[in-house]
Amino acid sequence: MSRMILKHIITGIIGLLVFACTESKPEDNEISILDGKHVLTINTQTFQVKFGNSENHTLVPYAADSGLFLDGAPIVSVSEEKSKAREEKVFKVISSEGEKALVKVHFRNGVSKFTVIPKSEKYMTISMRVGGMPVAHGLGDAGSYEEDFNLVANKKDTYNIINNGGSNRWVSSFAIFPQNGVAGVFFDHGKKMVIINDHEYSMNISKQGKATFYYFLGTPHEIYDSYKKIRHSEGYQDVKPKFRLFELGWESWDALGWNTNQNTVRKILEKFHKNDYPIRWAVTGSGFWDQGGTTTSFGRWGEKFSEASAFKSWMHSQDIKWMIGLRTNFIPEGGPYYPKTKKRDKNLKVDSFYGNKLTSEAKEKGYLVLDDKGSVFEITSGIFPIVPSNLLNGDAPGAAQWYQQQYELWSVDGIKEDTMMNLDSLTNIYNAPIKEIAEKDGLVMARNGEFTAPGTLLRINDTGVGNISQRLPINYFQYAASGFPNVYSDVAGVHNMHNESQVDKNIRHTWLLSLTSGMAVGAYPEKWSIEKQKIFKKGIDFHYQIAPYMYSAALEGYTTGYPTTLTPLTIAFPEDKQVANLENFQWMIGESVLATPLLKNHTTGKMDVYLPDGIWCDYETGKKYQGPLTLNNYELPLSKVPCFIGGKGFIVLRESDDQPLQAHVYPISEEETNVVFTHPDGASESKIRYQKWRNQSDVEVIDLTTNKAVTFSKDQKSESINFSIEKNHNYLVKEKE
Repeated sequence: MSRMILKHIITGIIGLLVFACTESKPEDNEISILDGKHVLTINTQTFQVKFGNSENHTLVPYAADSGLFLDGAPIVSVSEEKSKAREEKVFKVISSEGEKALVKVHFRNGVSKFTVIPKSEKYMTISMRVGGMPVAHGLGDAGSYEEDFNLVANKKDTYNIINNGGSNRWVSSFAIFPQNGVAGVFFDHGKKMVIINDHEYSMNISKQGKATFYYFLGTPHEIYDSYKKIRHSEGYQDVKPKFRLFELGWESWDALGWNTNQNTVRKILEKFHKNDYPIRWAVTGSGFWDQGGTTTSFGRWGEKFSEASAFKSWMHSQDIKWMIGLRTNFIPEGGPYYPKTKKRDKNLKVDSFYGNKLTSEAKEKGYLVLDDKGSVFEITSGIFPIVPSNLLNGDAPGAAQWYQQQYELWSVDGIKEDTMMNLDSLTNIYNAPIKEIAEKDGLVMARNGEFTAPGTLLRINDTGVGNISQRLPINYFQYAASGFPNVYSDVAGVHNMHNESQVDKNIRHTWLLSLTSGMAVGAYPEKWSIEKQKIFKKGIDFHYQIAPYMYSAALEGYTTGYPTTLTPLTIAFPEDKQVANLENFQWMIGESVLATPLLKNHTTGKMDVYLPDGIWCDYETGKKYQGPLTLNNYELPLSKVPCFIGGKGFIVLRESDDQPLQAHVYPISEEETNVVFTHPDGASESKIRYQKWRNQSDVEVIDLTTNKAVTFSKDQKSESINFSIEKNHNYLVKEKE
C-alpha cells in the first residue's frame, strides 16, 4: 500500500470521527477538537484558542494572554460542561473581574463557531482573540483608508465597523489571512471593532446578551464558500448580478452637477453616441424632483423632466436604461424646512425642502427607525438634504416591499442608491429595501450595505483621479477581499476632464476602471487632442470587449462566494509570499486575466510587473514569459491594454453587438483544461475543453453539440486561436490525430 493511499485512508478515518467531536489532550491544560483536516485547540486555563492542520502545523497561533475577554478582562478559569448537542462543546468561563459566561463551540468542515453567553444581562464588550498573522485584508470601507492593502502593515490597527454617512458606508467585519488559510467574521448587531496587527487579531462587539464569532479554515476558495453559506444562514442573502451594469454607463453629476434636465442629458448622451461610445445605462442623479422636494418624492418629476415618459422612450430607443439617484431617508411631512447652511456644491439653488405624506404613512406602518425611547429617529445629513430626516428601517416587516412599491412610481429602470446619514453602529437598515428593488428587475448600484451587496455594483464615492495610486485601488481590493468584487467608483476622469494638464492621468484612471466590473463616463473629452481622445476611447472599448468574460466570472463568484472579478494576488496565490510585498496593484479577473494597470509613478510609462508561477502572455504583444518572474521597468505606454493572459488561458471577447462572441484560447495549460462560460443572458452556458498544443498548424476545434468542425483564426504572435461560440454549445480544442 502506497504512502499516499495510506494518508488518504487515515484522513478519511479522522473525518469520520468529526461527528463525535473527537477530543485529545496534547497537554494537560488543552483540549483539541478535530474536523478531519484541521485541529482547534483550546487552553483550559485561559481559553486561548489556536488552529492547526492535520499534520500538526500551527496555522493560527494563540493570543499572548487569553482568547476571550469579557468587558476587557481576560478569562482566567475554564471548566467543561455537559452538552445536550452531540457536535457541541460547552465551557463555563470566568474573567479576572468575576464576569461569567457559557461558551458553546462548534467545529465542523473548516468552520468554527464560538457563541458566548454572558451570565450578566448588562451591556458589555465581548472579545475573541488569536495571535497575529503577517497578511490580512477585508473589513469593507473600514479597511480602505490607510496606506496599505495589507491591514497588518498599516500604522493604524483599530478599525471601527461603522456607517458614518460618507467614507464608511459599506460595512463588513470579515477579514481574511490568506497566507495562514483562515478568516473571521461576526454579525451580531452592536458596536463592532476589529484589531489587526502583527501580534493580535481581535473581534470585539459591545452589546447586551450573547455574541457569536466565526473562523473559517482552508484554501481561499474553501473559505469564501464557507463564508457565503454562513452569511446566508445569518440572513444576508446575495443578489444575482445583471449584465447591463457590466456595460458602459454614464452619470450626470460630473458633467452637469445640479443642472440636470431632459434637454441637457439628451444633448450630452447624443454626443457620446455620435462618437460610438456604447453607453447602455445612464444615471440622472439630481435635478429631477419637484422644487423643494427630494428623491423620495416618488413619481413627481417637476419641470426639469416634465416629459419623463417621452424621455424614457427616447432613452430606450438608444438602448440606454434610465436610472435615478435614490435614498432611503424621508423628510417629515410638511415644511418648508430650511437648512442651517445653504452652501452646497455644483450650483444647487434649492434653499428649502418639503416632506410629503409618505413619511407619515411610513411612520404609521412602523417602517421608520426608532430611537431608544421608541420615538421616530431624526437625523440631519451634513451633505444632503441638510435638513432633519427620518430613515426607512429596512429590517421592519413589510418595509422593503412598501419602499419598492413607491420606487415603482418612478417607472424607471434602476437606481443609484446614495443615502448619506451618519448612523455609527446602526448599519443593518439598507440591505432589504435596495435588494427588493434589485430582485424585482431593477438595476441597482448600491453604496450602503452590510456584509453583502444589495445590488449588482458596489460603489465607492468621491475617489477622484488623484486617488488612483492608493485609496481607490485599496478600497476596491478591500471590497473584493470582503467577498464583493463587483466594484464601481466615480466616472472616468471624474472632476478632472477639463484639466488639460491632467489628460494622461485621466487615461490611466480610465484603464483602471476598464479592468473592473463597473465603468462609466461623465463629461465628454472634447478639449483633448484627437490622439488622446482615441486612447481614452480604446480603454472604453476594451471594457466593452471584456464585459461578457467579466460577467461570466461574476456569476461564478455569485455561486461560490469567491471574488472572481477582482482577485488580489495574495488571495489568488496565497502560497506565493512575494505577492504580499508588491508595490504595484495587480489582480486576477476570472482565472485567466492578470490586470496590471500603471497607477503609481504613472508619468514614467513603466512599472515592475510580477508574474506568478505559470506561463503569461502579454495581451498586446503576444510575448510569453515563464513565472514566477518580475519584469523590471516593464513598458506600459498610455495606449497599451495593461493585462496578461495566463492561468487557464481562456477569455471571451465581444467585437460588436451584432457579431457572435469570440472565444480566445491560448496554449498555456499543460494539463487538460475545462472552462465553463456563462453568456450575458445569465443562464446559457458554453463549455470549452483544451490541452496545450505543440504546433498551431495541427489544431482543430470541434463543436461537440453538433459534432462538426468549427472555423477559427490564429494569432501568430501569441499562438492563440479564436472562434465564435453559441449559447449552450460545447467545444473541444485539440491537435489533429
